[in-house]
Amino acid sequence: MAENSDAAQARVFADMLTAEIAAASSRIEDSEQLARKALRVGDSRSHVWHSDEAQTQKQSLYELHRQLDALRNRFPAVHRP
Repeated sequence: MAENSDAAQARVFADMLTAEIAAASSRIEDSEQLARKALRVGDSRSHVWHSDEAQTQKQSLYELHRQLDALRNRFPAVHRP
């Protein structure tokens, strides 16, 4: 049976969201690592900046997960990992 265009589009969008989730997770790890390093060397301004950046990225990550969950609820044919 051929996949309808809505489900096909949902699958592509889910793949894009999954890739963006991976990228956001990596950015969070990088920011947290830089924040820890700044703290170790006594650079409080950089520590705050990188910590804030990690928090901002986490908010984006939560939103990406919310969007992916909503997409999967709407289109159950979109596979789950």
